[in-house]
Amino acid sequence: MLMTPSGLQEALAARHPRTYGILPTPLHRLDRFSGAVGREVWIKRDDMISVGLGGNKIRKLRYLVADALSHGADHLVSVGAEQSNHARCVAATAAIEGMGCDLVLGGEVGAARSGNLLLDHLMGAIVHMPGTDDWQQLEHASHVVAQGLREAGKRPYVMPIGGSTPIGALGFIDGYLELRNQLGVVGVSPSSIVHATSSGGTQAGLAMGIHLCGDDIRLLGIGVAKTSSELRDEIVAIVDETLPLLGVASQTLDVTVVPGFVGRAYAEPTAGSLAALRLLLRTEGILVDPVYTAKALDAVMHGPDDLFGSGPVVFWHTGGMPAVFSPHYADMLFD
Repeated sequence: MLMTPSGLQEALAARHPRTYGILPTPLHRLDRFSGAVGREVWIKRDDMISVGLGGNKIRKLRYLVADALSHGADHLVSVGAEQSNHARCVAATAAIEGMGCDLVLGGEVGAARSGNLLLDHLMGAIVHMPGTDDWQQLEHASHVVAQGLREAGKRPYVMPIGGSTPIGALGFIDGYLELRNQLGVVGVSPSSIVHATSSGGTQAGLAMGIHLCGDDIRLLGIGVAKTSSELRDEIVAIVDETLPLLGVASQTLDVTVVPGFVGRAYAEPTAGSLAALRLLLRTEGILVDPVYTAKALDAVMHGPDDLFGSGPVVFWHTGGMPAVFSPHYADMLFD
């Protein structure tokens, strides 16, 4: 089942998303970067959303926080890595709404307050660091925190890693409609849209937007965390649960998660990601983070034409600059 873009926008508006940041975010051509990599590349600038130093998670939180408020929540609880962009954005939206915020983060107990972690504290979040990087243990800890809040008379709303739920994915159906309109204005027909993918919500939303509008664009999620098959299954599950929210029957979409760019581990840079970060900064003055967005940019630089197609590529900059200022990465950034 397809929907007109206007009908899809009406269905999304019925969820009463919150108004955060500066939208639409810019779309523009990367002239010097394109020349350097031999491929026409456009960039979608979700780093410029502005709230809490921006990033794609704000799009998900527009819908997630609206859902939280509709259920009477007064507290946001979520999970992430030590330098989690999602956690920072949760702290920012909680501050805007006057809500409490508890964040359960991986990393070492007592880690230096720098990068995203510094901003978490500055925006008033209560940070819990159980001393593990195991996602299941962190998720469990977040529910323990939420139960403690309930016992204290609070009404918490718990969000998983990355805000990747069916409601969160609505934010990127909306995001695709925004991009679609911009592409029409500039007269560009991309062969592919490329972005970093780790928890699946962004890719699920974009995939649904492309499918529901009946468009023929390859969506390439560059895996930066889990195995491709594991993440693909999670994205399919999010799609399956999201479509009924729009009055559309569940269906299986073709989902492409590109392997080969994660490197040693999630949240660890690669030689390719660091080279991509430096090239974009030195050709366009645009910063990406070293462990997430830069890995997708590395794929844009080195991916084969039979994967990306021969037409223009839209690179979706999902934000994440504060992590660059963590001492953990500082010595790695120079070639």
